[in-house]
Amino acid sequence: MKRPLLAALALGLTATWTAAVEVVFSTTARWERDPTAAPSTYTLAVAVTVDEGWHVNSHTPLSEDLIPTTLRLELPAGWSAGDPVYPKHRTARFEFSDEPLAVYEDTFVVRVPVTIPAGADVALVAEAVVNAQACNDRECLPPADVAVTIAHPAAAGVAIEAAASAEPAAGVTPEGLSGRFAGAGLWLQLLLTFVAGLALNLTPCVYPLIPITISFFLSQKQQGGTAAWPLALMYILGMSVTYSALGVAAALGGALFGAALQSPWVVGLIVAVMLALAASMFGLWELRVPTFIMNLSGGRAGLGGSLVMGLVVGLVAAPCIGPFVLGLLTYVGQKQDAFLGFLLFFVLSLGLGVPYLLLALSTGALDKLPNSGAWMLGVRKLFGVLLVGLAAYFLQPLLPTPWGGWLLALSLGLGGLYLLVIARPGHEMPAIDRFMRLASAGLVAAGILLVPASRSNETAELGWQPFDEATVTTAIASGRPLVLDFYADWCLPCKELDKLTFSDRRVAARLSPMVLYKVDMTRSTPETDALRARYAVAGVPTIVFYRGGQEVAGTRLTGFENAEAFLARLDRAEGVK
Repeated sequence: MKRPLLAALALGLTATWTAAVEVVFSTTARWERDPTAAPSTYTLAVAVTVDEGWHVNSHTPLSEDLIPTTLRLELPAGWSAGDPVYPKHRTARFEFSDEPLAVYEDTFVVRVPVTIPAGADVALVAEAVVNAQACNDRECLPPADVAVTIAHPAAAGVAIEAAASAEPAAGVTPEGLSGRFAGAGLWLQLLLTFVAGLALNLTPCVYPLIPITISFFLSQKQQGGTAAWPLALMYILGMSVTYSALGVAAALGGALFGAALQSPWVVGLIVAVMLALAASMFGLWELRVPTFIMNLSGGRAGLGGSLVMGLVVGLVAAPCIGPFVLGLLTYVGQKQDAFLGFLLFFVLSLGLGVPYLLLALSTGALDKLPNSGAWMLGVRKLFGVLLVGLAAYFLQPLLPTPWGGWLLALSLGLGGLYLLVIARPGHEMPAIDRFMRLASAGLVAAGILLVPASRSNETAELGWQPFDEATVTTAIASGRPLVLDFYADWCLPCKELDKLTFSDRRVAARLSPMVLYKVDMTRSTPETDALRARYAVAGVPTIVFYRGGQEVAGTRLTGFENAEAFLARLDRAEGVK
């Protein structure tokens, strides 16, 4: 079913439906003022708080069967609004879906510019209405509208906050690129970023720079110049300036940065860049820093030369550290915290630069580093495969199911086979050979695990009948085993229950002797409202089992359940010990 039709169905749900079920999200709103904006332009920040254990669909869901979260404004005459800016969604997997879904959880903020004409009555109020479909890991509730009233900004010095719930709008946090990273405390985030910086020194783009840079330090010392360690400190300072500036810029870009990453054109550009960088890892072309920049750094002696070298090192390292930096930039952009952006990227640069300082203090350690010879060329190929996989990961949401999943699985699996059988990188050195074989085998295993689950077209068709109250009442009274399946067209767990559970041949064999009825709850009508109350249906899917003229106690299913668990439920419904 196409998205416009789903949206029409959602809008057709009446207030009676919404009132009959639990609403698991709330909204608050406040005005924000940008000093650089026109005097009559404000930003309305609408915060949506979703109950723990639930999520709502993204504004741009990855499945056509899901209803997007939307914000609409009802403004007084003369007021006008621009397009809402939605935060970056989180991609997550749930029990009822094989494919990842784009969701909002916890608290997220939608911002929209609003122009209020000078002299507008301060007694006027606006209304923001958030329409969203809430689901947990097993079931979905009907789409619901939650409104919040917003007073004129002048009513409280442009800091007015009107709440539809007890949750404040101030201090809300947009979704991060990585839920786990976003959920970690600041100190853990800094530690992980520092460790990542250290690890990036082992990439084939950065590692060859270590002896070159240290040699520059030592040559300055031998020429009677500055000692090596102050040069290393200036080098680290140069890197810190470059990366910290990136972090602050991403934070100040805020919502624009996150919104850009939702555009298929931007994602396509990222994919193209990843593939180009992968090609450079395979030796198809060489990414080189412009000569004038290298001359600028290499041509300078002393502290100034080290500072410039640190400033431009990010360009040299881009093919390998770019993907990590992109992810961190996305996270910082969504947090919109300039200090956090500065801090994370400063710590990243420290991780990248500390080895230079340690080697500068202990110059004998430089001789113990393995030469970046043939084994490093092999490592470049490993990074090339990983970059292709990363490109497939970014491209996955743009492709229809299951082609996106197949592309990611094949890129990793075939890449691992190429490294393991054909390229055999690092085989000249036993230790490197063992590591590369293990890494290559890991890629193959990852590719196998990521293969989308295939579904047989030969599954048995169950004889579901449309619900008819008189017929169902007679069937229940007869005492025959009977199943009622309450579903809706906008309910993805309902579709997955049909696709993954009822299609299982064992389940189909057990259900086929029973009387099976589908109850369509897509639209809200007096009839469906009465059925909802009569059968105590809070959300869909809901499966009710009857035997001997009565509902079998303890067997009702609310939400998705896989075939194995459903078979056990059927045992209970049939009185099997």
